[in-house]
Amino acid sequence: MRFCVLPKEFNILGHMKYTFGTDEAAARRLERIAQFFNPPAVEFISKGVDGPVGSAIDLGCGPGYTTGMLSGAIDCPDVYGLDTSPGFLKMAADRFPHCTFVEHDVTKAPFPVRAELMYVRFLLSHLRDVVDLVNFWTTQLEPGGRLLVDELEGIETEVPVFEEYLSVNEALVASQGASLYVGGNLAEGSYDSEVLCNECVEIPVPNGTVATWFLSNTLTIWKEDPFVLERVAPDRRREISDEIRRIKETGDPRMANSWKMRRLVLQKA
Repeated sequence: MRFCVLPKEFNILGHMKYTFGTDEAAARRLERIAQFFNPPAVEFISKGVDGPVGSAIDLGCGPGYTTGMLSGAIDCPDVYGLDTSPGFLKMAADRFPHCTFVEHDVTKAPFPVRAELMYVRFLLSHLRDVVDLVNFWTTQLEPGGRLLVDELEGIETEVPVFEEYLSVNEALVASQGASLYVGGNLAEGSYDSEVLCNECVEIPVPNGTVATWFLSNTLTIWKEDPFVLERVAPDRRREISDEIRRIKETGDPRMANSWKMRRLVLQKA
């Protein structure tokens, strides 16, 4: 198991924040999300690299499920996960001992390591000034290295309770100065590196799977976040949670949802 805490001059934390928590419940939710999104991510990563990769970084690695996926996708000997949550980093190091996990805020320079490849997914929705941040990340690559961005641009759903749930979360994220559907900003960004790919792909998701992801937040964050407590009445929070639970328990297989993912591949000169 490898889990590093950097010297103080590198360990400058404070800007990364997980809107939906860093506890065991959050880790389980991220594991379920990874089980679904990792296979299409492997395909994206395989197309985004054109040769052997000696070192790679998973930005905002959380409990490590994307880091383990990245390691397998490129068969890389040195894969690092960077995150600000000691709890998530400990979980990641326990689960993926062949990777190295480092406590570091990815909005801060310098990075503790340089790499030939960086990958990020579902992180920029928690952060501000995303195009500037992407340009900063490319400065931390080795010359000729590539940054692969896999972020949310939109969610289309035919399920009314999912629409209501998403509208609350979109407002919650916006209240923190970020954008849940950050992909639109990325699509129109001006980048300092060569843009090898800038496309949106749609991934259909079954109702039962979506309900599994959404239910967790209604039972945790929605019961304690002041923004949600002030804007959604207690009875309505329970009704939303109960309705999502019923969809989860039935395992509804209908594909009434589509995740739109903005994918960028940037290459440092």
